[in-house]
Amino acid sequence: MLLRSLMDKTFAVTAGAIATLAFAPFSYPVLALVSIATLYLLTHKTNSTFLTGWLYGLGYFTAGVSWVYVSIHSHGGMGALTAAVMTLAFTGALATLFGAQIWLYKRLFNEGSAPGFIAIWILFEWMRSWLLTGFPWLLIGYAFVDTPLISLAPIGGVWLVSAMVLSIAVAAARVIQSRKPTPLLIIVAILGASYLIPSHWTESSEQTVSITLIQPNLAQESKWQIEQVDRHIQNIINLSVQAPATDLLVWPETAVPKLIGHAITQISPLVDILNQQGTTLISGFPRKEWSDSQQRSLYHNSVGTLTGDISLYDKQRLVPFGEYIPFENQLRGLIAFFDLPMSSFSLPEQTTDQVETPHGSLAGAICYEIAYPELVRENAAQSDMILTLSNDTWFGGSHGPDQHFEIARMRAVENGRPVIRATNNGISGFIDAQGQVLATAPRFETTILTYEIAPSIGQTPYQKLGLWPALILAAMLFLMALFRDRSFKS
Repeated sequence: MLLRSLMDKTFAVTAGAIATLAFAPFSYPVLALVSIATLYLLTHKTNSTFLTGWLYGLGYFTAGVSWVYVSIHSHGGMGALTAAVMTLAFTGALATLFGAQIWLYKRLFNEGSAPGFIAIWILFEWMRSWLLTGFPWLLIGYAFVDTPLISLAPIGGVWLVSAMVLSIAVAAARVIQSRKPTPLLIIVAILGASYLIPSHWTESSEQTVSITLIQPNLAQESKWQIEQVDRHIQNIINLSVQAPATDLLVWPETAVPKLIGHAITQISPLVDILNQQGTTLISGFPRKEWSDSQQRSLYHNSVGTLTGDISLYDKQRLVPFGEYIPFENQLRGLIAFFDLPMSSFSLPEQTTDQVETPHGSLAGAICYEIAYPELVRENAAQSDMILTLSNDTWFGGSHGPDQHFEIARMRAVENGRPVIRATNNGISGFIDAQGQVLATAPRFETTILTYEIAPSIGQTPYQKLGLWPALILAAMLFLMALFRDRSFKS
């Protein structure tokens, strides 16, 4: 019994870890099905339901977001052991959601309640997108961006894709469990429907917009050094002068590594040149704004136009410890990680959704924000394209940037909008409204990347309805499971 229990726990951790191989850059989505099916079968073999779910989550997140270690150790000034402990503490905390998810499933339903398993997973994925500001990373549907199931994304977003992935995985597990082929009909029905669903819900404008992305490839350790800042700004100015004349010229997140009000004099000569040739310069930068309500200056992580009429978008989802410090008075100065540069940003008091340009309206999404499906949906509802700026230098050579880019592709499909993505050192590129990659810049190289994009006209069902189709499906499955399961515990 002890050996069997140990094996089950090992299987749980391993099943969670192999799900990482379903996401970019590995992209073996079948392993997500194996991972889910294994967890489903394990839940019916053990009484330690919370522990089984927690161990699965520990493997899922430790392997999946191991890039957190790179951020803490390489750029946060922490020693290897301390960084490893902090990473495990983070992934262990996330794993409690899987623990609670499996405990609740077993608490409510009898063994083998497939609808209940799917419904609770979807509800927990949704909860993870907003709980404690949210961590909507590694939603299982992202791994299927290059499969027929992606046709469901414009209808119910990544949530509906996740629901169908879970249905297929659980159906396969039921075949193994019951040794009957009947559940295979569910798999055939889902795959057949995905081929029949329309893939185009929006139309492309006949007039294209020429866009140039500048990828400066700045070293993170020198980006915020006071003596280096002006040199970095001049470097991206020089690259911009070399770039072809296009409608839009886009710099990445915080490409101007000091308050924009202090940098505008240095940038002015380039602004004059771009104004003469009719090019709109868009950049990420920190900015300061006085708050009457708080009687102090607030600092924002922003993106905006620096030529023509000024249009601004301030970041609405800040990264804990990276852009603001929870319990700042107690933690600031305690260790180097709590004193990272630019970690005193505030949320905007008045929000905007887009950056307006003479060549179209661009839905804003700064770095981590692209992972929030509902935020991007709301920002993109009245836009022509989606603009996301990032600084994935924090992830180093890990799989973090690949996952980030994969998430951006899902946002393109959900909203039927092309995505423009400019980063410091990769992955910069262009994605069409169907999520197909049009062009990318090599990682860790200084690059000038130019492409012509056709803005989108119209809206997808997901833009109109949001995640309601997926939540209604989850609720229906949940109620079905309750009524059909005689051992439901009141």
